[in-house]
Amino acid sequence: MQQPFFKRSSVQLAACAATAAALVACGGSGDDLPPSRSAGLVYGTPTVAAAATGGSTVSVAVLTRDGMKTISTAPVSTEVATALQAQLAPGDLVDWIPGATADQAAAAPDPAQTFNVLMSKGSATAAQFDMSRYGVEVSRHEGAPGPMVAAGWVYGKTPGTITVGDGGLVKADMAGRAYDTPIKRYEETFQVARDVKVFAVDTSDYAKSAASDYASIPVTANYDYSTTSRQAAYLLFDRNHERADKAKVVAIWYFTPQSTSDGKPVWDVPTLSPLLADKGNDPVSGQPYVAINATGVTAAPYTRSTEPFEMVKDTLYFVGDNEVSSYILKADMGTPNDKSDDKIIKIDAGWANSGYQYWKNMELLGIDPRSVTDLWLTHGHGDHYGTVVEQLRMMDNVGKKLTLWGSKEDTTGIQSDLQGNSWNIAPALPASETEIRARTTEFYKFDQWYEFGNVRIMVIFSPGHTPGSTNMLFQVKNPVDGKFVTFGYHGGYGFNGMERPTATNGWRRLAWQHGFSYLQQKLEVDFVAPQHANHFPIVEVYQALKAYNRDPANANKQLTMLDALRSKVFDSPVVAGQSITSEFANQLEKRRSVVSYKATDNAARTRMSLETSGPFKPGRENGLVNVRATVLDDARIVQGFVGAQNKNPLIPLLADGMPTTLDPYTNDPNGYYVQVSIDVQDPLYKGYLPEGYTQFSPGMGTSITYQGGPIESTHAERGTYHPPEVLRTVRLASLQDAQKVLARIVKGGTYTISLTPASEIVVPADPAQTFQ
Repeated sequence: MQQPFFKRSSVQLAACAATAAALVACGGSGDDLPPSRSAGLVYGTPTVAAAATGGSTVSVAVLTRDGMKTISTAPVSTEVATALQAQLAPGDLVDWIPGATADQAAAAPDPAQTFNVLMSKGSATAAQFDMSRYGVEVSRHEGAPGPMVAAGWVYGKTPGTITVGDGGLVKADMAGRAYDTPIKRYEETFQVARDVKVFAVDTSDYAKSAASDYASIPVTANYDYSTTSRQAAYLLFDRNHERADKAKVVAIWYFTPQSTSDGKPVWDVPTLSPLLADKGNDPVSGQPYVAINATGVTAAPYTRSTEPFEMVKDTLYFVGDNEVSSYILKADMGTPNDKSDDKIIKIDAGWANSGYQYWKNMELLGIDPRSVTDLWLTHGHGDHYGTVVEQLRMMDNVGKKLTLWGSKEDTTGIQSDLQGNSWNIAPALPASETEIRARTTEFYKFDQWYEFGNVRIMVIFSPGHTPGSTNMLFQVKNPVDGKFVTFGYHGGYGFNGMERPTATNGWRRLAWQHGFSYLQQKLEVDFVAPQHANHFPIVEVYQALKAYNRDPANANKQLTMLDALRSKVFDSPVVAGQSITSEFANQLEKRRSVVSYKATDNAARTRMSLETSGPFKPGRENGLVNVRATVLDDARIVQGFVGAQNKNPLIPLLADGMPTTLDPYTNDPNGYYVQVSIDVQDPLYKGYLPEGYTQFSPGMGTSITYQGGPIESTHAERGTYHPPEVLRTVRLASLQDAQKVLARIVKGGTYTISLTPASEIVVPADPAQTFQ
């Protein structure tokens, strides 16, 4: 028998030797270890039996460090027993408090947590990954973090070590310059205990699972993406992350049948990226690499991994994947020389099964994921709250507080708007996410700056993508020159679920359009910090920058992300010495045009725009003719969407910009609009879509009775009959026509205008007569 993991009395040591009671109660390398919960993999269906002393016990077959055991609970209430039985399933990696014998689980202070489910394999052959130091780990016990857990594909094995990772292998930068050593970003090699316990786990029939040995663990043949058969395993360690340098693997569960990958190439840049256009053809499928659409992240998280990077020196970082962004802000709280009050603010939490990437990305930038003090969520969809619970567990395990922020509207629903209207709109956060809902303690106050010293954040309520979607501005002090730069983060960019008007999405379609116009009209933003890296090329910009800086010819003229990111669209027209289109406004225009214009209906037949299908603002079903309206700002010219984003001739790979091909949109750089904040004196429209409002949809060919919801009434500002709107003209064919319209508008002036059913300002034959 190995030396004990931690100090016990002689009686306890004798019992340990006699029974090998708990998973981590015996074994190790001889130094003291704190007591911990036991852990094992469920391989049988749990059963409930009546206890002689009253109540019920739950018994479950588990593969543990001490062999194949049936673990039984102390008597609990029948209700708790039923809940525990429902909680446990074959393939679950679980932990429990060791009982008096090796076959018992002691009652937890909360009986419902007698077993904690750490990971769930189920019957799927899909990939699961977990880094040893971060993410999933055995639960905290008696004031100490639990032992580490890891998961992944087995890529190497010696008598004393095992190598596990996600198969990622990056051999060259995007300019084709090879790395001295291929990058295996999410791969780790571990020491293995001499008496490691090994199990062959049959996911097709868990009852056939059996004890095995270390020599029998298969190793994935190679790193070729065409090698689809890959050996998956869970690993348990004898120590927690605080002693990771001394940790050894004490239990391994390897799975049969083997996992199956998608057999497609993996890149750091998003799938279908223009940076793949010169990479040639895939020898396996024969397709051009640029045309291969990667498998979805739910089944294949490894397809979305990307290198993290710094955006503003020592302050703002990208730590997400190549589809969903996540950012870290280091805030000095106004006391740069005192680190004790610093905040580490993480924006959004990404996909549930991609946590291993986010934690490692942070580590690669010198940021401990357990140092995060605040987690801000933009909206209640799973690709943005996915790792919240995992992060909370990680923090709980070390006894640290994590403050969770969110919009009340997506957490508990919309009960009222800022105009005093009452609503009963359900939140986007699913009812099943009880822990996120219970532990969200800070709800956003909109349209005001949160001050954190060298970092400021403003949250803007912009429903549409979800009822409670938010956008954010980050003002970040650049330590190089002491100046603040502003990043715009659109927090609800997806059009999914709103492609056609329905009873439930009508108000969100109108609110979504308004949100884009409002942001374009009200905000001045230096750079885009996209929520989705496959809709704005933030990852391609970094990869292009990296390739530029690795070119020996550029050794003495290195650039930063602030050099690589464009503030203004490179080819946008210049009026009065200023480019009229910012990259942020252009990114907003892409999505605004999708919901607004008939032209995008033609680009994607599954979509029906507000122009063709509504809903129309109440009372405007036939448009408005000669209505009075007061202009509330200086108005501005908006250019149609310019498809090649972040064109930057300084960097060869960005010289032509980055058009995204993920979804259909209208590339319209020669279209122009005049957009204005305006108080339309229309007594029928109140700034919202009323509950139960019925309207005919021309595009759908039927009438729809809509659920009500706020549109402009999401803001507190008041107008004559309803909150001010942000409206624009119909499309103008030239910049000159747009300038003619703009020349007639004076802030504070009252004019006569006409509106289409879609509330677009009608432009007569002489554009100068638009505002009369």
